[in-house]
Amino acid sequence: MATFGRILIVDDHAVAREGAAQLLRLAEPGVTVLQAASVEEGQRQLQEAAPDLVFLDLRFDDELQGGLRLLRWVKADAALDRIPVMVMSGETLDRKAVEALLGEGAAGYLAKGKAEGAEIFRIALQVLQAGGVFIHGARPAAASAPLPETMKPVALIPSHQRVLVRHVRGMPYKAIARELGITEPTVKEYISDLCRRFEVDNAKALIWEIARRGVRLDDG
Repeated sequence: MATFGRILIVDDHAVAREGAAQLLRLAEPGVTVLQAASVEEGQRQLQEAAPDLVFLDLRFDDELQGGLRLLRWVKADAALDRIPVMVMSGETLDRKAVEALLGEGAAGYLAKGKAEGAEIFRIALQVLQAGGVFIHGARPAAASAPLPETMKPVALIPSHQRVLVRHVRGMPYKAIARELGITEPTVKEYISDLCRRFEVDNAKALIWEIARRGVRLDDG
């Protein structure tokens, strides 16, 4: 099970950033919370501080696509692409928009205006630690964030399980292949098999379906 001892928050609004930091400390006592006020500062913190998890605001006042740029930068770096990135937004996104973020490598989505205090951060951390996908507050009526105790295990052959747990974490195919010692076409083949298993059309929808069902995945 993953553990998150160091968490980085990247948000250009100081009040929102410090508020999220306080809620994370309440949700996970003892956690080290790092903060960055810009994409560039976030890049520096990622390289120097090696956080275990990132909470990333989607939009910055001086660059509306700043969060997406940082997410893509993380997932393009072989030294960082394993780090889960939870995207936050003050806007309520629909399913299509959230699936697009998942396709870019996001490990989940949190609607900031709907965050119910420290409890929602606690659930987010526990869901991610259990290998699940956390999607909260998307419209219309996205999968409610599953409670950790209600998350359901799923029976998969070990090779598919190892690929899936990394896919929902947001790792690119090439990174999954590198870490597991298999080829990238093999990863794509396994993802296609999993899409058929979960009756979805593509890899982005697969991550959404894992969240909707509250699937618990043991890391392998």
